[in-house]
Amino acid sequence: MARPYYTVENLEAGKSIGFLVKRCGVLMTQIAERHFESTSVSFIQWNALMRLCSKAGHMSATELSNELGYDMGALTRVVDELERRGLVRRERSRRDRRAVEIAVTAAGRRQADIAKRVVVDLLNELVAPYSDAEMATLIELMQRMLVRLQDIAAASPAEPASVPHPRRKSKAGAVA
Repeated sequence: MARPYYTVENLEAGKSIGFLVKRCGVLMTQIAERHFESTSVSFIQWNALMRLCSKAGHMSATELSNELGYDMGALTRVVDELERRGLVRRERSRRDRRAVEIAVTAAGRRQADIAKRVVVDLLNELVAPYSDAEMATLIELMQRMLVRLQDIAAASPAEPASVPHPRRKSKAGAVA
């Protein structure tokens, strides 16, 4: 087995894949939200519309929540607003009539396509300093990282394993 890349001694935020990916994602979202102020949908609304468009036009709220990494309460508010505006509708699942799925409407597809220009312009601004070869390499590496993360997530138990905590003393001096 190859020696581990990270150790307790060498781990620092500026070189941590987890920190860098998360920080880039947060900054990209913040920038995108500012760019979306000039559109009729927010960035998260656009993301929801795009996910629905790419998934045969409908999916469960749980699936959409997992895809977007958005909690169910916040997602419900997003979907409520999209539904109020006629961009999505809730309908009975074709697979299980007891379940409700979120379906994108024709108006929602049009809105997703219109707002896509904002993301294209933003992404082109972000990648401008990089060559085509650098972008191809970065995308390939990120795709491989995504597959690796999906594999690990699929193989992981539903609940995270408990991490042992160092024994600590209570106020009375007993070990807790």
